[in-house]
Amino acid sequence: MRARGFTLLEMLVVIGIIALLASLVLAVSGSVIRASEERSTRNSLELLNAATEEYERTMDRRLTYQSLANLGFPADPVPTQTVRFDVNTQPGTIAGYPAWTTLARPYSSLSAPGLPHYSTRPFLRTAQLISLLTQSPSSAAIMQKIPDSVFRGVQPLNGAIPTAVRHVVDAWDTPIIAIFPGREANSNGIVDPATNVDADGTIKCDSEWASPQNGGMQLSCKNRKILWVSAGNDSRFITQTGSTYSASTDNLYSYEP
Repeated sequence: MRARGFTLLEMLVVIGIIALLASLVLAVSGSVIRASEERSTRNSLELLNAATEEYERTMDRRLTYQSLANLGFPADPVPTQTVRFDVNTQPGTIAGYPAWTTLARPYSSLSAPGLPHYSTRPFLRTAQLISLLTQSPSSAAIMQKIPDSVFRGVQPLNGAIPTAVRHVVDAWDTPIIAIFPGREANSNGIVDPATNVDADGTIKCDSEWASPQNGGMQLSCKNRKILWVSAGNDSRFITQTGSTYSASTDNLYSYEP
């Protein structure tokens, strides 16, 4: 008796079942990988936030940086020997208090829609802040918990910093950036509280509300806390719809802005 083979219909059914199972496996594995990427990035965000808070506890004050004139309010004073900022990306260098305005390649050359130029102030400030956190013993102990694999070295071009400067990247290899809260609002009549003062009592600053082309995401910090931001899976901090810019919906934050 001749053995009966599979009919064409039976083979198509089996192939269809195999294809369905394969697609389900791929979908599940993709979801698992995405969840793992988000967990690792959130872990970095939490550690960066903890290191920042530890630095401020040690110093018994808020971190300071020089903000630029924006939205009608005056700029912070120019740094001097007596006027100091923890993070300073203005031109010039004060003895023992380095500052730089340009980062070497690849950060000074890489740009994409929705991804601010890496030599704009958000990346400059973040690089200097990370350097600051790694120099404080108590904050450095927390920074050491961040895996070495997510640090990326970048060397300033002007030679102001003798050692390599680093960024922390997310799971999609995009640098995480820090958004700084504004300085405390004053009552000298310069600021219009209806438009320029955030809910936490700070003046809207260029770090929060710079133009999207200059790295601004139109976000407000809360409780005068630095906000750490990952661009998420699409590697874009900003989404453009017509002439409107907004923070990308897949961005990840150290806290919800």
